[in-house]
Amino acid sequence: MGERFCIALVGRPNVGKSRLFNRLTHSRRSIVHGRPGVTRDVLSADLPNGATLLDTGGLGLVGGETPAELVAAVERQVEFALALADLIIFVLDGREGLLPQDLEIAERLRRTGKRVISAVNKIDGPGQESALGECAALGFAEEPFAISAEHNLGIEVLEARIYRDLPPAEERQKEKIQPLTIALLGAPNVGKSSIANALLGAERMIVSPIAGTTRDTVPGDFSFASDGQSQPMRLLDTAGLRADKKISSPVEYFAALRSRGALADADVVFLVLDAARGLTAFDKAISAEVREAGKCFAVAVNKWDLALDALRRDALPAYEDASHFRQEFVAALRRELYGWPELPLLFISAATGDRVREICSCALDLRRRDSQRIATGPLNRFLGEFCEKGLPAAGGGKPFKLFYALQTAFAPVTIRLYCNDKRRLGSAQLANLRRKLTEQFSLGGCPLRLDFVCKERRGK
Repeated sequence: MGERFCIALVGRPNVGKSRLFNRLTHSRRSIVHGRPGVTRDVLSADLPNGATLLDTGGLGLVGGETPAELVAAVERQVEFALALADLIIFVLDGREGLLPQDLEIAERLRRTGKRVISAVNKIDGPGQESALGECAALGFAEEPFAISAEHNLGIEVLEARIYRDLPPAEERQKEKIQPLTIALLGAPNVGKSSIANALLGAERMIVSPIAGTTRDTVPGDFSFASDGQSQPMRLLDTAGLRADKKISSPVEYFAALRSRGALADADVVFLVLDAARGLTAFDKAISAEVREAGKCFAVAVNKWDLALDALRRDALPAYEDASHFRQEFVAALRRELYGWPELPLLFISAATGDRVREICSCALDLRRRDSQRIATGPLNRFLGEFCEKGLPAAGGGKPFKLFYALQTAFAPVTIRLYCNDKRRLGSAQLANLRRKLTEQFSLGGCPLRLDFVCKERRGK
């Protein structure tokens, strides 16, 4: 991200930064809510003109329902955004006018030495123009812009001003390798944000023992060296998914929607587990959603260092040693996630950084497998050997017969099978067929799709 022209939206809580972010990006990426402090991490999005827009948590959050350590963390995120920014948009509330917090923020922005333009939000009715004069007294080089992010007023004028500061078009249009997008999904407080920070090499995501700290889906761009080349990657750290019956507020509801939106945007999805808690029923539901979406999938077991420490303290007497514990853990995961044969499993520690970078290697390997083209000859020879003894039909009757097979698509790998009648293949046989294909063609973690064309029913 550091090579792109960056624009940061800053201001005190609840002045409309997130709504303005959504307007400028033509999206609903940032959660908009009337309660101050909803935006906590730094959100980023690419604008059509080639710039990167950063949405920040409110400067000067006060205590109350927001714990003190969370306030400090939000402030650090804002400082991170200010350090990256080439242009700062200072968002003010035209209805409330200038408050002491605004004056303090203005002074902080002047100390950065960056270009600052003021956007006075919520100017959507007559008699509010006086707020512009008041905000002009802040002393920035340019007159403030009157906007209403909610009603889309003045946004085009502000956009035109932003575009004026961009580098020449030829510099922005250089061809770039598309990033590989990785989404981190899982329950709250399993360590997704800590993993994201370890991969990004910066404190981009707020890490807190308070479950639900991350509310938006937070993207971060970075590069990973692979085979002597630099591979761009995009990481999506998501809010912890909960079962619907446990969602207690509109903010949590929209956070869950953003997490599922990240699933649609991702190339590879990692389910993050807490080693102490293991797999839950809701984690299994997430794995089914990933398979339905046709995404590559792997499991990252976080806090493995704490599990090993518990073994050293004899807190897990059922296991002989670390090797036995890991062996049993893997066996349990594979039993529960049987719909994903040969699923890649990583055992990591975000706290120590141990093996976290293997997430990148695993993601690249999954994309390579998911993009492979299986030759028709080897595919039919393998399936012929698999079916040569004849598969008994489910419930008796004529057995299932396979006539011919070929790959028709990749990402996800799709195999079309011409047969007599798919209904003659029982569920256990179908699962076995998927497992054998996955093993034979190294498709572990890839969403294999089987398309049956039945000869006997084709004319009906």
